[in-house]
Amino acid sequence: MKQNQVNFTVTAAEKKQIEKLAEACGLSQGEYLRQRALGFSPRAFPPGEGYWRLHSDLLWLMNHAPSPEYDVRYKAAFQKLRDAYFLPEKQTAEEIRAELVGG
Repeated sequence: MKQNQVNFTVTAAEKKQIEKLAEACGLSQGEYLRQRALGFSPRAFPPGEGYWRLHSDLLWLMNHAPSPEYDVRYKAAFQKLRDAYFLPEKQTAEEIRAELVGG
């Protein structure tokens, strides 16, 4: 249960950038900022070509009966899905600082 609140002030341009980044990741602004503050780098959704490869894999699975090949492809597709959409990339404090100062 969340019980504490953190407030801070940003410029209009920063607010617009936060809105844009959060929306691209499919997150609320609060969740986006929470993940960033905890060192994670949420990914934009969908992450380009990887999304369509995963989509193709899932369609294949929908149209085939379970078999040893099915199990292998199912596990691979699930891992791709998990890596691409549910596990945000973790960044070090130095990487976040470098990103914030533009390099």
